[in-house]
Amino acid sequence: MTDHPTPKSTWQRWKDSVAIKIINRLPGSQVSRGVRSPHFWIIVAIMAVLALLYYAEYTPLAQFGGFFTDAFPHDLHRTLFLIPIIYAALTFRVQGALGASFVFLCVVLPHAFLYSPHSAPLLRPLLFVLVAAFIGVLTAMLTDRVEKEERVRIKLNIAYQELVRRLRENEEQLIQAEKLTSLGQMAASIAHEINNPLAGVLVYTQLLSKKVAGDTFKKEEALDYLSKMESAVSRCSRIIRNLLDFARQTEPMLRLVDINQVIEQVLSMVGHQAQLQNVEVVKEFSPSLPKVTADFDQLQQVFTNLTLNAIQAMPDGGRLTLHSSVVDGEVRVDVQDTGCGISKENLSKLFTPFFTTKEKGKGVGLGLAVVHGIIERHKGRVKVQSEVGKGTTFSVYLGGHNDEKG
Repeated sequence: MTDHPTPKSTWQRWKDSVAIKIINRLPGSQVSRGVRSPHFWIIVAIMAVLALLYYAEYTPLAQFGGFFTDAFPHDLHRTLFLIPIIYAALTFRVQGALGASFVFLCVVLPHAFLYSPHSAPLLRPLLFVLVAAFIGVLTAMLTDRVEKEERVRIKLNIAYQELVRRLRENEEQLIQAEKLTSLGQMAASIAHEINNPLAGVLVYTQLLSKKVAGDTFKKEEALDYLSKMESAVSRCSRIIRNLLDFARQTEPMLRLVDINQVIEQVLSMVGHQAQLQNVEVVKEFSPSLPKVTADFDQLQQVFTNLTLNAIQAMPDGGRLTLHSSVVDGEVRVDVQDTGCGISKENLSKLFTPFFTTKEKGKGVGLGLAVVHGIIERHKGRVKVQSEVGKGTTFSVYLGGHNDEKG
């Protein structure tokens, strides 16, 4: 399935939230931008105070001396006007910057005409006004640009989140569709798997009835029919048991178990199938294998499934090797065959319920899912290695009894 872009972190979402709140609180983002705006009157008040300070030497404030006299450079007084100009630029953008600069010009021109001792009285104040206006306009333009870029980025992030929410809804729908498809395939496979042996049972039952009714009943034939019927019913029972085990996921009844003994028990049940398919069984058991805390019956089911799968993977004969050992404190059992192998694209799907590489009607794809579930409940793990045309090895790892104690 296609990889999804990584959803945004909590930190990133928090930053976006703060950014949008800051932008919405910027004066330039307010609905009211005229005289109804409180920022307008704040700027007017600052301009009035600075104008008063600019002409303070000609007012009663001059008696305080220093800052309020001509001893304090007028250039510093004029520099203070940058405060309301930048404020206006942030509040009302370019129009605000130009308007505040015009007011600044109106404040400084009378002083230049009436009181300036310089030969070119307009030069210095005009230069200050132009610089202030440039700074104000530049501030307004940069603020506009940052705001627009931030709004675009946040809109894109919102769109991205919406898109991710939809990559997820579609994925859930696909998963649901896949589940329904798998359910249909499972039902068809189970019906096919159970129908064939039941049909055989029905045939042999009818044959027995005819022979008994026609008084042609023979003990040897009857035993043969009953044996075949038993085999067919056992096959149905095995399929149903796998389904029940998968559905119930029964908790294991734990006790000390000898893994070698479990495998021996498995071989006593499936060994004849290996012989029928000309499969050589090789046992490589470690004699010093520690016991494991496990459910004997469930482990028997695990190795029965793995062994039968290995035998079925060698229809033309081969070698089945069962190897037990201790690796890094864990008990490891390898079930190795020299069969057809499994392709790389199918390896990751092996333990998926209802997935099977067998021909239609040869399996419902629950055996390995059951194996995986049982081993997980035993706090173990299952690994698989395979090469097409050379064979497959399933490795089961379980904690040794000493590890469990420690």
